[in-house]
Amino acid sequence: MLNLTLTERNAAFRALLDGLNAAQREAVEQTEGPVLVIAGPGTGKTHVLAARIGKILLDTDARAQNILCLTFTDAGVAAMRQRLLDMIGPEAHRVPIYTFHAFCNRVIQENIEAFGRANLAPASELERIAVVRELLEKLPPDHPLLEGRKDIYQFESHLRDLFTTMKKEGWTPGFVQRKVDEYLSALPANPDFIYQTNSKYGKKGEPKTVKIRDAQQKMERLKAAADLFPKYGTAMQRIGRYEYEDMILWVLREFERNETLLRNYQERFQYFLVDEFQDTNGAQFRLLSLLLNYWP
Repeated sequence: MLNLTLTERNAAFRALLDGLNAAQREAVEQTEGPVLVIAGPGTGKTHVLAARIGKILLDTDARAQNILCLTFTDAGVAAMRQRLLDMIGPEAHRVPIYTFHAFCNRVIQENIEAFGRANLAPASELERIAVVRELLEKLPPDHPLLEGRKDIYQFESHLRDLFTTMKKEGWTPGFVQRKVDEYLSALPANPDFIYQTNSKYGKKGEPKTVKIRDAQQKMERLKAAADLFPKYGTAMQRIGRYEYEDMILWVLREFERNETLLRNYQERFQYFLVDEFQDTNGAQFRLLSLLLNYWP
């Protein structure tokens, strides 16, 4: 908490508002409840976030450690910290400002007995490639990812991208299967798969059978690829490696399983500020939702 005289408090408040336009001041001055700032690059979003943190410290009983600020890059963290230092001084060092991954790593390190992953190291790109290739090499010849193909690594990059997306969005193989089945069942009514005019390939209103068959084959490959996701995770654990996306999933699972651990962080943080909120993926949004659900 900032222990200031009334004169110092007023001076600090004027410093926070210095250079802000009317809309920015409104965002800074509303310390309670949800606030969304929509603005383009270079329009002062970082300044608004830093000023908002300062205003919360000036006007409420919250301590610096009760405010959690999340962003997406280390450069963003550094910029936010420096801006806050310029505004409120050394107290800025007490405000938790993290990337999403750094925050989850902090949770893991503070509760290592709950996670038990002290011996794991980040996977390199070469190690990720090696694990995916090993999965492909062990597939039977009639597998949808190999069937009729001379190059067994044809879908290697697709597979790595899929696994990354599944981790970022918190998708399970079952979720992917359901969505694929929903997509396939809707194909007969999809205008993109129905002839809109008469042609030598089909009459108006008839299904585009060749296009439908191609889509079905692609979706079967997607389902088969998603089924390999658990094996990918097992293989990574076997070589003692993890990806940065894993840290968010570990914290999510532990928060959902361990109510005491979740309550600890829910009660610790009373204010949340997220830079570039529109860029949050599914797993990051779930993490925020869990932390926020404690408060009315």
